This record gives sequence, C-alpha cells and structure tokens, in this order.
Amino acid sequence: MKKLLDGLPESFRRTISAGIPLVVVLVLFISVGKFGVSKVIDIRSQIKSAQFTESVLAQKLNLLKNISSVVSVGAVSAASAVPDSDPSLTVILQLKTLAMQNGVVVSAIKSSSGMESSSGLNQAAISFTADGVRSQLFDFLTGIAKIAPVTIVDKIQMNETFGSEEADIGVKSYWAGFPKTMPSVDSPISDLSQSEKETLSEMSGLIQPTFTLLSLPKSSEVNPNPFGQ
Repeated sequence: MKKLLDGLPESFRRTISAGIPLVVVLVLFISVGKFGVSKVIDIRSQIKSAQFTESVLAQKLNLLKNISSVVSVGAVSAASAVPDSDPSLTVILQLKTLAMQNGVVVSAIKSSSGMESSSGLNQAAISFTADGVRSQLFDFLTGIAKIAPVTIVDKIQMNETFGSEEADIGVKSYWAGFPKTMPSVDSPISDLSQSEKETLSEMSGLIQPTFTLLSLPKSSEVNPNPFGQ
C-alpha cells in the first residue's frame, strides 16, 4: 500500500491525505445521524402515545363526572337485580313480603340449587303454593315482576276451592358472576347508550329486599350461670 502511494504524484498523495479525515468524519456523521434520527423518531412516537393517553384520560374524567351520579345508583341496583351468587333465599324473602302485603298465604316453598350456565347467566328455580282471593293473587303475581332480584313467573296452575284460589307457581331468578378484571386505564370508554340508561332506570325502580340486622347481646346481658347452678 505504501509502495503504491509512493508511486503516485505528490499532489495526488496530498489530496488523499487531506481527504481521509473528511471521509472518516463523513462516515461518523452518517452513522451518528442514523442513530440520532431513529432516536428522534422514537421520542416523537412516545410523545404521540403520551398525548393520546392524556386525551383518553381527559375524556374518561369528563365522562365519569357526567355519569357518576347515574352509575353510583345504577351499580347498586344492578348488583341487587342480578347478584353474583344464587339469589334463592333473597327471592323467597321477597315473595313472602309481597304475599303478606297482598293478603296471600305462601306455603310449600321449594328451591332448586342454582344452575350454572356456560353463557355466564345462571338461574335458580323456586316453586310454591299461594292461596288467596283471585284479585289478591293477581296483584301478587303482577308484583313479582317488580321485585329484585329479577324474577319471572315460569309456570302457574290455579284451582278454585270454596271461593278462594289456590295457585301452584314456579318462578325463575338469575345471577351472574361480577367481572374479575378492570379495563386498562388508557383504554377509551363511551357514554351509556339510551337503552342502557333505560335498563338502569328500570333496575333502580325494582323493589329492593329489606333485611333485618340482628343485634348481639351486650356482654353485661350474658347470663354468667346459664344452668342455674
């Protein structure tokens, strides 16, 4: 290589010697430039993603502010209308309360174990006998559609005896497991549709079950000698 350069004219050798640093600088500039351009593109992509996330979060915040009052009430009503476990006991309580309000006597109550479905919507079947005046029975049957959890009359057989009606009734109620996961924070959401708002309104209008909270006796009320010895 040295012999080759020595054989070249002096002016050409000087040109090559002066051009080598320029070539090195040019190669470094191209290499660093490619790296810099890729970094700039990556940063711009991150900025764009952050701006999109910020926009989604702002939209969520604004939407949640507008529907918070509806959702807070609707969530409780929805959980009561379609609970996450077998609602048989609650439905029986509701049926007894409704029967008492309408002057109907309910007896021979039977409940099947909750039937799980692959669709996620499970059902429980309850059968019973109701006795009363026809008009009272009709009011009672009409009221079943208004109680929570959601309950529908599946079958009914009525017999008249001594001026009163006896009805063998079967109803079904439903339950479904609550979601196990939450959507990601930066996933977009949409406002409730009109039909969804109407459904929540209907659920909020259902007659909610009333439970009696039993109080435990205070420590001073406990008989220290319950056997009288």
